Amino acid sequence: MISRKQRVSMAVATCLQVVTIFAHADPPLPEDTTFEVKRAVLLQEMNPSDFLDTVGQQTKALWRQHYRGVRPPLPSTERLRVSFTLGGLIADGYLALQAGDPQQFKDNNQEILTYCRVLALAEKMTPGILAQSKMAETKDWEAVRKQVAETQTFIEQQLRDQRDEDLAILVNLGMWMRLLEITSTLVANDEEIQNKMLTIGSLPLIQELALRYTKLSENSQKEDGVSNIGSLLEYLVDRWNAQAAHPSNELIHRTNEKIIALMAKLTLK
Repeated sequence: MISRKQRVSMAVATCLQVVTIFAHADPPLPEDTTFEVKRAVLLQEMNPSDFLDTVGQQTKALWRQHYRGVRPPLPSTERLRVSFTLGGLIADGYLALQAGDPQQFKDNNQEILTYCRVLALAEKMTPGILAQSKMAETKDWEAVRKQVAETQTFIEQQLRDQRDEDLAILVNLGMWMRLLEITSTLVANDEEIQNKMLTIGSLPLIQELALRYTKLSENSQKEDGVSNIGSLLEYLVDRWNAQAAHPSNELIHRTNEKIIALMAKLTLK
């Protein structure tokens, strides 16, 4: 039987031939470019701020409409769930940045610190988070944009340094799934959007997220909730790879519903 990891790897090799949503001003990579080099290039393009910029250019996005109606509850002691929720909050920071909303950005930063405390990161994170909030007050958004990206990277690296690789992966997955909750909602609610692939960002993006999931330990993958992430990513890999050329409205709405349901189960309960 082919394992989930093998299925995902095979799908990634296929989707590397597909054009992503990101702009490609540079010449295409040579045909003999290795798989690992191609994958590295794709990863470099996966910048959340650039991602939302691209989405905004192709849609009539009113970013403030995509704030959560219900905020995440106080963090539990379930570190896997806390990490995934923290990733979603990082995505909400990118959203507030995109909306140019200082108060929302500051409030969200306080929630990020609350979740960082559970993961023993608050002491290291507090100075940077407070500095970001000050920048947001003065609407120095270029500086905020840089700091948010650095904070995201710093959190993931600190978790790896603590030998919590699974938690670092879940922070990253939580961030991207929250961003895809936003973009899939945009596409599902606006039939005039031409680039339906925005629903999942791009095929290479969703394939890479599926690969990252397979790097979680077996014990983590079996945890309630975490296993739902793997099931959803596998569903997205299979269905969107099959309908890449012409995704149906049914697939778009089903994808949006599934992502919303996952985020509600893992981050709002």
